[in-house]
Amino acid sequence: MGVIKQQSIINTFITYIGIVLGFISTIYLYPNFLEPDQYGLTRLLLSVSFVFTQFAHMGMNNTAIRFFPYFEDEKTDHNGFLFLILVVPITGFLLFLGIIFLFDDLLISYYDSSTYFGEYYLLLIPIVFGLLYFEVINSYVRARLHSVPGSVISEIILRLIIIILLVLFWYDWITFDQFMVGFACSYIIQPLLLLVFLFMKGELFLKPNFAYLKTTLVKRMANYGLFAVLGGMTTLIVNNIDIIMLGSLAGLTETGVYAIAFYIGSVIIVPQRSLGKIAPAVVAKHLKEKNYDEIERIYKSSSINQMVPGLLIFVGVVANLHNLNEILPEAYASASSVIIIIGISKLIDMTAGINGAIILNSKYYRFDLVSMLILIIFSITLNYWLIPALGITGAAIATAASLFLYNLIKGTYVWIKFSMQPFSPKILMLIGLSSIVLWISLQTGHFDNTYVDIIIRSSVITLVYSFGVLSMNVSEEVNSIWKDIKAKFL
Repeated sequence: MGVIKQQSIINTFITYIGIVLGFISTIYLYPNFLEPDQYGLTRLLLSVSFVFTQFAHMGMNNTAIRFFPYFEDEKTDHNGFLFLILVVPITGFLLFLGIIFLFDDLLISYYDSSTYFGEYYLLLIPIVFGLLYFEVINSYVRARLHSVPGSVISEIILRLIIIILLVLFWYDWITFDQFMVGFACSYIIQPLLLLVFLFMKGELFLKPNFAYLKTTLVKRMANYGLFAVLGGMTTLIVNNIDIIMLGSLAGLTETGVYAIAFYIGSVIIVPQRSLGKIAPAVVAKHLKEKNYDEIERIYKSSSINQMVPGLLIFVGVVANLHNLNEILPEAYASASSVIIIIGISKLIDMTAGINGAIILNSKYYRFDLVSMLILIIFSITLNYWLIPALGITGAAIATAASLFLYNLIKGTYVWIKFSMQPFSPKILMLIGLSSIVLWISLQTGHFDNTYVDIIIRSSVITLVYSFGVLSMNVSEEVNSIWKDIKAKFL
């Protein structure tokens, strides 16, 4: 079993555990234990932190994956590579602190319609620090082809901490102030746990090796890091600009409602997140070795193998929207349309495969800057136009349109430069199968008990869809996994 296939399966399993925990916290605890504007505050702080983090790490998260093969040497502790990627982001974090303290009035005034933000904006500091070093260290760990530890920490441990904090707040054992401090500090725990993992593996190599840093290599890394920072802003803008602008244009209550809907719609990208934790490191190696046939194989398989579970989750979510409306408080009743739109946008992103990983790890990585500039203008303009007119639905439409344009540009570029594209007729077969399964589910009646309806409806959808996928043999990898399961357990 290949390393991508093996670790993608493990990561998917871990992520689904995270989904269960996320369901408990996001669908049940957050809406019922916090007011919508309080929940909106947590989402706004995170979205703003993600944007600041992208600048603060100075491209070292992508640089760690791209250039690790050039430093890799067990005998020399990888030539001080870990020390290098830990030191460089310190400068970025200090710049972030300068912005926070010099332009705090401007930042607070931008969110003057959002209650709470002015009181808690300084919590951006621990959140950014935690996110910054988790991304950088996790990139190093992933470059070592250990993608599982980061998944366990972010998908399971972090969510367990949040659940504990929410329960403590609900029973009045801590105040909201204390909850928010704990929420912010939980992100610092993530990089600390990764350092513990490296120490236990005997790979915590903190000794620098300045002699290895030749001028040519440093220039290549700096150049790549600069474009990685700018290019990485694209994905962050698409994923966070809606929340950031909603917080300013519509307030924290609408932001909280949208965040719940966005989370549910984003459950669909679980397979993409699992693949994305290991594929870039493998792609970087193959590009260095000019093994383009293998890259094309990974590119095509990434599209179909993400769509198989992605469409299943999308069908399950849409078919259970009536049940979600029963579970969520009445204040979140307007979330259904957003869930569907965000779900479709994530399917578009998954169908495009690993086009971003191919570009970022190739000599054409500068192209990400071009696509970023186009997308920034398009995304911000669309949000400013649609949010005042359509509220949270407008934000969802802007996100979907932005993701479509972004992937169209990147996919076309990969096709021109590498003569590769990820699509196959089997994707149309999958879309047809999922449409039929969804239509049948929507025609059936409902059980009186919400949770019984969810379990039975979801189980039937899974069985029918899985039978269709295996019968049509749309994915060799999926059928291979099924054969392995049958051989071991059936």
